[in-house]
Amino acid sequence: MNSKYRYLVPNGITFLSLTCGVVSILLSASGNLEPAGILVLTSYILDLFDGAMARKLKAGSEFGLQLDSLVDMVSLGTAPAVLVFKHLETTGINMAWVWPFAVLIPLSGAFRLARFNLLPPKETSNTDSVGLTISTGGATIALAVLSDLAWPKEVFPDVTFIPLIAAVSLLMVSKIAFPSVFWVFSGRWRNAILLILFGTSIASMPFFNAWFMWTNAYLGLSLARAGYRSFR
Repeated sequence: MNSKYRYLVPNGITFLSLTCGVVSILLSASGNLEPAGILVLTSYILDLFDGAMARKLKAGSEFGLQLDSLVDMVSLGTAPAVLVFKHLETTGINMAWVWPFAVLIPLSGAFRLARFNLLPPKETSNTDSVGLTISTGGATIALAVLSDLAWPKEVFPDVTFIPLIAAVSLLMVSKIAFPSVFWVFSGRWRNAILLILFGTSIASMPFFNAWFMWTNAYLGLSLARAGYRSFR
């Protein structure tokens, strides 16, 4: 691709992610939580590919790095915070507990992004991340809300959103090494097994509940791997 235009591809993906984040916030503010949550997940998927596309096209730049961080703060830091706040507002929970924890999501995300921007650029998409990425953290919060909305009965008591938000925020500011999502799907046989298991889980429960379950499995395995490496 012409060197003059190759930067447009990853940056265009990033701007599309920003659009999803802004619209998600507006939808959450107006009470349309399900489409708002879906747009957060759309931003998450787009965020997985803009950096990978920049590396593939050799279109990485300081502008792209800063743009990506600013967009992540909106789409995967602020938007999930507004989403979970508006969701809990409708449940009757004491909102005095929700306010500080909702604010904690973008604060932790900002810390995580600032630290990331000071680290050397990733050479491949399979490189571990120091701390949980803001994209995975934001997606986890959005999936928790969508799972609660999708299940006919209450998935878990509304008060459990508080420790979930606290845990995700702590993981973002931690120095635990989290494997890349691309690394998880880097093996042909592993991919086949995961797709079969994911398909089976979708057949037995709503889509977002299955995705949320697998995201928690990723977090649990990442923590177990970090614990094993530390012990060894």
